[in-house]
Amino acid sequence: MNIICRIFLPLLLTILLSACGAPESTPTNAVAIPDYADPGIIAKGLDYEIYRDSVEPIFLRHRGGFVGSDTSCVACHTSQANAPLGLQPLTEENRSVFWTEEQSRQNFENVAKLVNPANPELSRLLLAPLAPAAGGERHSGGIFWNSTEHSEYQVVAGWIATGNPEIGADPVADLDFEFFRSCVQPVFVNPIDNAMPCTECHGGEFATPPPEGSYWTEAQSRQSFEDLLYLIDPGRPESSRFLHKPLHPEAGGDLMHNGGRRWFSADDPERLALSDWVRGEAAGDQCPPALQFDYPPRL
Repeated sequence: MNIICRIFLPLLLTILLSACGAPESTPTNAVAIPDYADPGIIAKGLDYEIYRDSVEPIFLRHRGGFVGSDTSCVACHTSQANAPLGLQPLTEENRSVFWTEEQSRQNFENVAKLVNPANPELSRLLLAPLAPAAGGERHSGGIFWNSTEHSEYQVVAGWIATGNPEIGADPVADLDFEFFRSCVQPVFVNPIDNAMPCTECHGGEFATPPPEGSYWTEAQSRQSFEDLLYLIDPGRPESSRFLHKPLHPEAGGDLMHNGGRRWFSADDPERLALSDWVRGEAAGDQCPPALQFDYPPRL
C-alpha cells in the first residue's frame, strides 16, 4: 500500500466513525487503565479512553505533505522505532489502516512516558510540536502548533490533566558535562575506516572542529554539549538518535546516515561507553579505554 493510502485511509476511517457515532467514552473524571499497564503508568492515572478517542487520532492527522515537517506523526514515529514517541506500526486490513486495541494500549503506555500530570504544560508530548516562540522545544518533525491555544494542544493538555496531579514527569538523567568534554567530544574528530568524521557534516552543530593544534575551549565544548542534547533522550540510550544514526541498520540503527556507519554492532565498546554516559552513569574526566584518544591534544 503506498504512502497516500497510509495517510488518507486512517483519516477517512476517522470521518466515517464520527459520522456514524463514536463509541461512548469514559467520563473525563474516570480512569481506564490497561490490565497489563506498567505500574508507573497506572500511577499517573491517565484516562485510556480519552487517549484512544481524542489524542491518538492526532498522530494520524495529515499535515499537508509527505516529507519532513509537512507529514503526519506516524510517518516518523512508527518507522523510527528508537524515537522517544514510539508508536506501533499501523495494521492494514481490508484496505483500511488502523491500530488494533492491543496496539493502541501499547501506544498509550509509550505516550504516557512523555507526559507530566503535575505540570501538563511541561510535558515533552506538548513541547516538541509547539513553536519555540510559544515556549516549545526543537522538533525535527516540524512545528504543528504556533500557540498553546491551538485546538490539538488543548486536547492533549486536557488529556494529560486527567492524570494524577501528584505525579510529575519521569526522572531525567543528568548528563555530565566534564565527561562529554573529556571523553565524548573527541569521538567527533576521530573517524574510523569507511566513515567520515562527524565534523564533516555536523561542524556547524555539535561537532565543531577544535582550534588548530589544540583542544576545544570550555566555551566551545559547552556549546557543543548544548547542541548535542537535541539528539539525546537522557537516561534512555535506546531512544537517543545520537546512538542510532551511526549504528548499522542490521544492528538496529536508523536506515539512513549520510556520514557512514561508525558501529556495526549495538555492543560496540565505544557505543556501550557512550550509552553509559547517556544513562547518566558516567562522569568526570577519566575516560574508559574505548573513549581514549590522542587527538586533539590536551595542553
